[in-house]
Amino acid sequence: MVNENIKTKDALEEFYQDKRSENIAESTLKTYDMHIRNFIDSNDMWEFSTCLINKDQYQWWIEDLKEDQNKKDVTVATYCRSVRAFIYWLQENEYVDVFPVKIPKYQKTVKRCYTDEELQTLLEKPERGCSEVFYQTWVYENFLIATGLRLSSSLDVKVEDIQSDGTIYIDITKNNQGLALKLNADVLKILKKYITLFGLTDNDYLFCKGDNTRMANHTMQCNVANYNRAHNIEKTSIHLFRHTFAKNYYAQTKDVYTLCQVLGHSNISVTEVYLKDLGVSLFADTVYNPQQQYAKKDTAPKRRGRMR
Repeated sequence: MVNENIKTKDALEEFYQDKRSENIAESTLKTYDMHIRNFIDSNDMWEFSTCLINKDQYQWWIEDLKEDQNKKDVTVATYCRSVRAFIYWLQENEYVDVFPVKIPKYQKTVKRCYTDEELQTLLEKPERGCSEVFYQTWVYENFLIATGLRLSSSLDVKVEDIQSDGTIYIDITKNNQGLALKLNADVLKILKKYITLFGLTDNDYLFCKGDNTRMANHTMQCNVANYNRAHNIEKTSIHLFRHTFAKNYYAQTKDVYTLCQVLGHSNISVTEVYLKDLGVSLFADTVYNPQQQYAKKDTAPKRRGRMR
């Protein structure tokens, strides 16, 4: 029996309380909030009972996203995933009748990673006399392409999280599962010099503002965009470094299991889909040849004539 006495605005607050109790990241809840509010605003449902939410309203909202709000198909699908999470929660709590919530299909494209040439340009050591922001951004991009970390996780790293043997502990992640990664010797050397030059202490954030407090996500996004454009590279996405890391890591190791752990994915199937979206084939480039391993070699001298 559907509860008809719950207003949509109250149900949304309860939804967030439940999600916080599940330790869902605040960044994820912020995305949920933007998408779900769009759905509720479009249907003017804030003061009305949740029982009025139905399949037709969901479909009309999708059409509104496409036509009036002029959202791209891939953006529409992203909005729908958030709203689906909310509607399914309403159904589980008997605040709305059960109905299927489908995600509209869209044309997937292969993500364009940073090329080898672009990385060579971006990772080349800056000239002496460059600004502190320019140098810090160079260090940051070296760090990203060596770890594949998300933006928020990378900016939450503190100096004390980096061990002398190259191990780095990532305590704050999207799925609330801590990570222990291993830095290569080259990037570790870059980080140590950067820490010394900037006079950072163990309690400081690795990539901090001038007052040693955590740098805002938007600030680093702007710094990376300015740095890349200064090198005549139009790609400015920080998350694209994560894509490029995943693609290059698999190309070098062919080890999807370890890559899953490094990326912090919940299971290996997520990593497989991730790689496919990057245009990476999960099949080996070589052809299995059992004859080479098991068949006896023909050592008899060759003879002319027909085989009998």
